[in-house]
Amino acid sequence: MKRGYKVSLNKVLDRYAKKQAKLTVKKLDKGTVLLEGDSEALEFLALVLLAHIEEHDDGFQIGPRGPGSVFFTPQSTLGIYVHRLPCIDSRRPGSK
Repeated sequence: MKRGYKVSLNKVLDRYAKKQAKLTVKKLDKGTVLLEGDSEALEFLALVLLAHIEEHDDGFQIGPRGPGSVFFTPQSTLGIYVHRLPCIDSRRPGSK
């Protein structure tokens, strides 16, 4: 399928840092993760996923206590790691 868009991950991050988009990401129960935010925060998350499609690296991570913390509310207990397959170096996260 041909993609009719091309968005830069850095541009998305810059744009939404200025807008102060804030996500809450935390474990809701044993098998569920809560991704919560207003429409702007959810749009940010959607654009991050779309932008990652075009990136050269296969992994991208932001979290509430590290890089990208500006995008998380204080209630967030989890970060987000997005990994696109196939791996560039044929290793999966966590494999040895």
